[in-house]
Order: sequence, then C-alpha cells, then structure tokens
Amino acid sequence: MLKLKDNAKFNLFIFFTMFAKFSVELFMPVILYKLNYSITDILIYLILTFVINILVCIPATKIGRRFGYKYVILISAFLFVALYFLVSLLQKNIFYFLAVAFLSSLTNIFYYLGRHYYAGLVLAKKQMARKVGSILISTVLASMTASVFSAIFLDDLPMFILAIIITIIYLIGTSFIFFLPQNKKSVPLKLKKVNQKISKSNKLFFLLEQFKVIYFTLYPLYVYIYVDNTYSFLGLVYFVTGLASIIFIYFISRKMDNPNKNYLRLSTTLLASILLFDMYITNHYLVIIILFIEGIIIKLYETSVTNKMYALQKDLEGSSYFLYMEILYNIGRIIIVSLMLLFSLKMRTVLYICIMFIFLSGFINFQEKKED
Repeated sequence: MLKLKDNAKFNLFIFFTMFAKFSVELFMPVILYKLNYSITDILIYLILTFVINILVCIPATKIGRRFGYKYVILISAFLFVALYFLVSLLQKNIFYFLAVAFLSSLTNIFYYLGRHYYAGLVLAKKQMARKVGSILISTVLASMTASVFSAIFLDDLPMFILAIIITIIYLIGTSFIFFLPQNKKSVPLKLKKVNQKISKSNKLFFLLEQFKVIYFTLYPLYVYIYVDNTYSFLGLVYFVTGLASIIFIYFISRKMDNPNKNYLRLSTTLLASILLFDMYITNHYLVIIILFIEGIIIKLYETSVTNKMYALQKDLEGSSYFLYMEILYNIGRIIIVSLMLLFSLKMRTVLYICIMFIFLSGFINFQEKKED
C-alpha cells in the first residue's frame, strides 16, 4: 500500500491538471456553439471524440506498460498544450473542428488511462469511500476554481494569454506524478479475462451510466441557451454545485464504506428526480438553489459508482481492467449519441432521455463479486 504522502501527491496532481482541463472542457460545447456550430455539429463532435478514444486507448495502454504511465500522462500534457492553443484560435472550419476533436480525444484518453492506473495504486483496499472522497474533493475543488477563473477571464482576457497560464498550471500538475512509484510488474493484457469476470448486469449498468456523462456534457449548453447566455452564470453554476459536493464528500462520503449498504438505487432515483425538476426552472435564484441540492446528490451518485468501479478492479490486472472500461464507456457513448443524431432529437428531448436512463440504471442488479 502506498503511503499517505503518495495519496497527497496524487491529489495535487488531480487538482492542478483538472483545473487546467476544466478550464477548457466545461465550456467546450458552449465555445463551439458561440462559433455558430449547431447542436447537430456538437453531437458529431462528441461522437468523433468517442470513436478516437477507442482507436487510441490500446496503443496508449501499450505505451504506458512499456515505458511507464507517468510518460502517458506527460504525453497528455503536450497534447493538452496543443489543444488549448488550437482552441484559442476560435475558428469555424472543418479542419479546426476535426483537429479540436482529435486533440481533445487524445488528451483525455492518455490522461485518464494514466490517472486510473495511479488511482488503482493509491486507493487503499479498506476505507475505499474515504480515499475516493479525497480524489473527488480534489476534482471538485478544481472544477470550482476553474469555473470561476474561466467565468472571469474568458470574455475579457485574450485566449492566447489564457492558453499560456493554463499550460503552466497543467505542467505543474503533471510534475507530481513523477514522484509516485509505479508497479514494476508487467503482465500481458488480459481483456478477455476482464470481460469474463465482469457480469452482464454490471456491463449493462456501466453502459447506462454513460447517459449521465452525456447529460452533464450537454448541460452547460442547455443553461447557456435556455437560462443565461453568459460565462459568469455558468461559472456560478459550477461553483455552487462544487461547494455542495465538497460538503457531501467531507461529511458523508466517508460513511459509505459499509459493504452491506447499496446506495445506487437511492442515488439514481434522487439524481433523476432533481435533474427532471431542474429542467422546468429558469429563474436564476431557483436554479442556484436547485443546483446546490443537485451537487450533493451528484456526489452521492458518483461516490457510489466510483467505489464500485475501483472495487471491481481489486482482483484484476489494473491496465487490462481500465482499458476494458474505457472501451466499454466509449462504446456506450457512441451508441447513445448516434441514436440521438439518428432521430434528430432536440436538446430538451436528449436531456429528458438521459434522465430517464439514469433513473433506470438504479434498478440494474449490480453484482459486487465477479463471476468466474
């Protein structure tokens, strides 16, 4: 087990890198929309990133296993620098569209494969929820500060200057990963074994869980179109939900280590209910109040899901497991968004469908033990 100081280094890595990533990712659909890309264009953009994720994840994993995952994360840093400087150009043409999708996908797949690898080393087998909670706090703090930073400077500061600042922050965060040890043991990838060990019901749950990812990817754009078309209000949205999330994580998540309690159905039901209610509110003050409650419920849901994801990995080789999960996640996202494109669904309809499947996912019989 790694020492607590290694856990602290990992959390610092998460905070700085996620601050930089959130400064772009939280607002990417809005940035594209402001460049006059349509909702259909943005859905195509998402599909492109998910397809590229699948194509690149195996080579990225092999690089990590051959040279070390710290170098996978370092590659993500250079890709992120290129991505942010490209975004700063703010153009509307097919080359720009494809290049942003390509770099965004590469950055994410290299980053998250490396991050999940080190999380698997850092997380203790006992008190899983407490350790997951510390990771989530780092992520939430990053989203809060990034949203405030972007809300203040996106409209006023030149994007090129922002790119320089964010690049420095990302590289600082990346440096912490080089002070973490890496498991020297190297074994062949065992995707077939992982596939056999994860039950069909668990696979179905993780596929349905991608509706949550699609919802929260598109939600900032929904707020921008239907509630308030300013970066400052979007920044306030993320700050409020982040504040509520930290309150939940600090006071409640540590109590979720009881293996005899299943919080999935409760969390999915509450999350779907509050998201549905949020769709009917446009008053700024009511939106903020609802989002505070939503922030607490989101972290109840995410802590439950993250606990289960890392718990399933305990008896499996880490690289194989996280590679398999990345492929599974992206297949689910491609299917979901492709169906939305196929039926030419409107923004509200897309979000309603996501909410419905978030609710239904809680009724999947998630199996804690893997099948032989």
